[in-house]
Parts: sequence; C-alpha cells; structure tokens
Amino acid sequence: MRFTSVAVLVLLGGAILSSCSSLSPQNQAESMVETTQAEPESEPLTALQTKVNALQQQVNLYKEQSSIDNIDARVLTQFQAAVALKQQGHFIQAQQQLIALSEQHPNYSGIWLQLALISGELNKDNVEGKLGAMSSYLNKATTANPLNYQAHNELALVLRQQGQFNEALRHYELALKSWPAFSTAYFNRGILYDLYLGEKTLALADFEVYQALTKDESRQLQGWIIDLQRQIKRAEQNEQSGATL
Repeated sequence: MRFTSVAVLVLLGGAILSSCSSLSPQNQAESMVETTQAEPESEPLTALQTKVNALQQQVNLYKEQSSIDNIDARVLTQFQAAVALKQQGHFIQAQQQLIALSEQHPNYSGIWLQLALISGELNKDNVEGKLGAMSSYLNKATTANPLNYQAHNELALVLRQQGQFNEALRHYELALKSWPAFSTAYFNRGILYDLYLGEKTLALADFEVYQALTKDESRQLQGWIIDLQRQIKRAEQNEQSGATL
C-alpha cells in the first residue's frame, strides 16, 4: 500500500512536469506576462464630472421630508385626482377641488404650487393677471414649505418676468439648496445670468452642469455653450488689449 501511494504521487508529479515542459520558453514567458499585466487605468475625472458626481450624492431635502411626513391618505387621493384633472386640461374643475383642499390644509405646499400652475394656464392672455396670481400662490407654497424646490423655481421664473432679477436669483439658489442636483434650476439660472445679469462665466458654468446632469446633447444647448465660450474669450482678449494701450 505504501508503494502504491508513492507511485501515485510520482505519476502526478510527472504529469505536472510534462504539462509545464510542453510549453516553449517563449510561451511560458508570455503566460507569465499575461498573469502579471496590470489592468489599464481609467481616465481621471474632469473637474466638472467630479462636481456633478458630488451634487448627485447630496440628498433631496424636500423628498426626504415628504417621505417621513404623515399625509392623510384621503387628502392625498383628492390631491392626485385634482392633478389628474389638470393634466387632462380640466383646469376649472381642478382649481375648484384644489381651492377646497387649500382651505382645509393650508400647510400643504403642493396644493399652492398646483394652483399657481393652473392660474398660469387660465390667464395666458392676461400676462399681468397671470403673473400676479401665480406669484401669490407660489409665495404661499414656499411659505408653507421652504424646501419646495419646484415652487422656488416657478417663483423665480415669475420674478424674472416681473424684472426682479436679484429676487429671482435668490429663489433659484433656494431651490438648489433644497435639491443640489435639480437640473432645471441650473438651466433657468443660466438664462438669468446670461440674458438678464450679464454674468457670462456663471451662465456657462450653469449650462455645463445642466448638460452633465441631463446628458442633453441637443444642438441648441451646445450652440449656447459655444457662443458663451466665444463671448467670454472675446471679453478676455479685449481686456488684455486694453491693458497694453
């Protein structure tokens, strides 16, 4: 029995040696290289990619708060029914249901936001009346819940149309404080910076963040970005030439 065990070990050893000897020196070297070759390193992230990744990691404070608030199921059902009516174009019926809900639950920010959006639809032909009604409802929405980033965004749009640019900027910043990855606010703030405040560099930064967040590769957005880059470069060249005179 001892002899048999030794013989088996010898045979196994011979098989291993023969399998190794079947490889040529070149093949053996190549196999060693293959096993020790390091995986290619990934390209480092750009500053914009790093910034966007950090934004996406931050919490949506409004949604986090809504998930822990105890909302009456019956009220929620009525609210959703009114929103469905609005989406179907039945603005008057939706408005009536939401007004009734607002009288019973004035602290529900979403009710005021929906009433503002409906007012915008019902007053399309009366710009002054539209902006006034929307502003009133949106202020109630942001007062009821300062974290309602959608209400801040809509209020900023109204304020911009009313010529209150600094106030509009403040509400965009409040929207982004509530949800740092809210792409729509970057886009709208970019327009405010570009066309109304003359802050081209800040506008470019906002459009680039918006593009990175949404993966928007549209020709229109890309055209705006390129145009801003050209304007900024031209302004820098003018400053440099002026400094040498």
